[in-house]
Amino acid sequence: MNFITDVHVHYDDPAFDNDRDSVLRRLNANGVSLIINSGSEVPSSERSVRLAESYDFVWASVGVFPLEAYSVPENWLSEIERLARHEKVVAIGEIGLDYREGNERKAEQEEVFVPQIDLANRLGLPVVIHDCEADEDFLRIFDARPFRGMIHRFFSEVKYGRMILERGLSLGIGPQITYPNSDKLIQIVKEMPADRILLETDGPYLPTYPNNVRATSDMIEEVCVKIAEVRGDMTPQEVAIVAYENAKKLFSIK
Repeated sequence: MNFITDVHVHYDDPAFDNDRDSVLRRLNANGVSLIINSGSEVPSSERSVRLAESYDFVWASVGVFPLEAYSVPENWLSEIERLARHEKVVAIGEIGLDYREGNERKAEQEEVFVPQIDLANRLGLPVVIHDCEADEDFLRIFDARPFRGMIHRFFSEVKYGRMILERGLSLGIGPQITYPNSDKLIQIVKEMPADRILLETDGPYLPTYPNNVRATSDMIEEVCVKIAEVRGDMTPQEVAIVAYENAKKLFSIK
């Protein structure tokens, strides 16, 4: 399969320390045409930029993840802005809200989330959103300050998927769709406009089912097969091509 994209992955993660270069070169030789490496705080955002500098098919997003909001350095926003101005940075992210049990320090998360939306809008960059059990607050914030962007690793209720799509955002679809508990995700994938489909692995964190290994971008092939199966209007290769074109458009990649 050609024109494989992975718009949200963490190749700077220690899981790739022993073979990062060989993995990336193998993936590119086997049809992976576009990767966006995501930052989670200032150091990983810096690493993402350095990685993007080293490979012509790799780009970067920079930002502070919600669970990092409680320990940001004083100059965190100016550092993210500095990195965001790099020519290979195509988005602000991953940023957002995470309300899983034990993570409900909502005000602190919002205090870090909102300025990054404003930064993205000021710089004309799209936003990559982490939304975990926080749909109502996310939609409230979005409606107050709309932006271009995507929901990373979408796995919310169907009604929220519809509300997000109505607002013009794209959805990151990844190996989760191959898991047995993915009926809600499958329903949204059936319904969503093809021009809003983006593909991601969140590697190394989300391999295809039933694998218990680190996720890499070649697993997107199985995701394309599953999307083609549930939609019935595209072949797996056509899914890959549509997602590639969608990624280039959203992230302004030539």
